[in-house]
Amino acid sequence: MANVRQVAKKAGVSIATVSRVLSGDPAFNVKEETKKKILKAAAELGYSLPDRSRIRYRFGCILSHTADKFSDPFFTDIIMAIEKECKRHKASIVISRSYRELEDRAILREFLEQDLNGVFVMERIRADIMAEIEAKIPHIILIDNNDPFYRFDNVGFDHSTANWQVMNCLFERGYRRIAMISGSSPEEPLMDTIRFITYKEALRRADIPYCPELVKDCHWDLDICAEKTRELMTLKNPPEAIFAGSDSLASVVMGTVYSMDLRCPEDVGIIGFNNISLSEHLFPPLTTIEIPTESIGRTAAKRMMRIITDNDSAVRRILFPTKLILRESLK
Repeated sequence: MANVRQVAKKAGVSIATVSRVLSGDPAFNVKEETKKKILKAAAELGYSLPDRSRIRYRFGCILSHTADKFSDPFFTDIIMAIEKECKRHKASIVISRSYRELEDRAILREFLEQDLNGVFVMERIRADIMAEIEAKIPHIILIDNNDPFYRFDNVGFDHSTANWQVMNCLFERGYRRIAMISGSSPEEPLMDTIRFITYKEALRRADIPYCPELVKDCHWDLDICAEKTRELMTLKNPPEAIFAGSDSLASVVMGTVYSMDLRCPEDVGIIGFNNISLSEHLFPPLTTIEIPTESIGRTAAKRMMRIITDNDSAVRRILFPTKLILRESLK
């Protein structure tokens, strides 16, 4: 049976758009042409929404705040794993909204009125909005979204270790002048992220001066990523290697480098983060960090069911190990 991701791919739209169109969300404005494409794709693939009369538990999902992240395989793989595990327990994600959408009071009210048993949160939420969610929805699980106060369960991976794996890999291959292109969220500036903190500390330990001009925040936007790559590669002293915050960004970096008549890794090494399926098919194949997205999603759903059925009130932080995948994008 087809799933939402397959419908979204066939229709050329995001998973969030498919979910809202097929659920008949009255608050969602979409072009009639887009709606027809989605309905046609669903019909051709034989997709149908779950029978809500058979759903025992109803969950919501708060997606990341940028459009690019809706279609990033890292996030969609986690969502699909959650949905797959939910089906085993007669549960379903019945509504998905983005961080940005929930800043609209009408959409937030609609989300909170869904009579949800729990919600999976994939983005750091503004404190006042999170307080309303917490007051209305009984169970909250964070996905790769660390809560420093240990109020909610978090299922993800060890960001510090993963980013050290990147930096150590680059040092071991002789790179010294290392640039970083990554993203941030409204509630966490890039300079406050574990990625940046690890990057700067790794340089310090390697006795390499920190150069602010080598750090670019593209806000997870692919067009901005291309622009920032051009800025880096036209510096008087360009970087020897670029660390991209995701494989999707790394693919843009690589394409931009080639458009400038430069080569990877001869002119600049490139390393990504999250090992999406596209990465091994790039030219050259991309060195990256593998994150067990399916395990993260499946475990988050299992943990949600455990909290509900066993009334388990302990707050747990479950972090999966990551793995360096060496390919030809580094010298």
